[in-house]
Amino acid sequence: MRILQALRIGIRQVNQTRRMVVFAWLVNVTLALTIAVPFLSQVDSAVQGTILEERLLEQTDSNWFQSFRLDNQSNAFVRPFDHTIFGYAPFLVHYESALSGTMIKNIGNFFLDLIFQWRVGLEYLGPLTILAFVYLLVSTFLAGAFISTYAKSYRMSFQEFLMEGAKYFGKYFRISLLSLIIYLVLFDLLYDYWREWIRQTTANDPSEMTPFVHYMIKNTVVVLIMGFLTMCFDYAKVRMVVDDRFSALFAVWAGVKFVLNNFWSTAGLFFLLSLAGLAFMALYALLQGTIHVSGYWSILALFVFQQIYIGFRLWLKAAFYASETQLYQSLMQTEHRTEVTR
Repeated sequence: MRILQALRIGIRQVNQTRRMVVFAWLVNVTLALTIAVPFLSQVDSAVQGTILEERLLEQTDSNWFQSFRLDNQSNAFVRPFDHTIFGYAPFLVHYESALSGTMIKNIGNFFLDLIFQWRVGLEYLGPLTILAFVYLLVSTFLAGAFISTYAKSYRMSFQEFLMEGAKYFGKYFRISLLSLIIYLVLFDLLYDYWREWIRQTTANDPSEMTPFVHYMIKNTVVVLIMGFLTMCFDYAKVRMVVDDRFSALFAVWAGVKFVLNNFWSTAGLFFLLSLAGLAFMALYALLQGTIHVSGYWSILALFVFQQIYIGFRLWLKAAFYASETQLYQSLMQTEHRTEVTR
């Protein structure tokens, strides 16, 4: 009951802050364009005035794109991509890259070299890594703004929303750095070691099913660990606002304790919201597969459809913050009343 109540109040709060969600969407689009515009400009230069222009507009040719990518290996905006970006690859084809923490490793290794070796590791800073770091900064700012907004008992103005984001940016950035270190340890020690162990163990196995099962078990464990860590860091941010904490380390520890002490409530809420995200993701993949790109208008329709999907993801992230804040406040009030009556 408490989970559903927190979810109901959280969704209502998010719907009352639609302007803030739209602002987050605009920021997201702006960041994406910093990569998309140079990439599409390079594609346009390659096909403009050729017989491929109209044909590629109707259907992207994987063989052509492979040749285009090989011809532009020196271009930092083309090299990271493959043909699958024209589908729903970000969550079906490239999930292995996300689970292996490629961006986290690049950002983490850059800071480790900078802090401990006084070396600027430019080899880690490709356009996508820089974009990921900027997105981390923006997400940190927005997290402070959203959680602070949902922790208040009154509706905040957009100006107050921005001020709260600036107020908690420094505190939340310290939590982000701590989470970066923890994720880096997770991927460098657990993920890479486990993957190498599977590769060596199943190298001579005659069946492809054996390594497949091992990799699925590994990915499932990594997803569960990342889900648990995400909950802990979310509640650390909530506690930093609600309890007015300053130390990022103690806030994270308090977040871990809260999740463990109220595991079924926190995990249940997290599961319900994650299930909604997965359902919408599956629906998006199915619907996008039915859209036949045959001209400019269909490309525009596909772009709008993709932005609706991005908008929902941002709305869902705000719903996570709002519902988790409500759940924390509700559980703390119950705990306080119990202590008073003793």
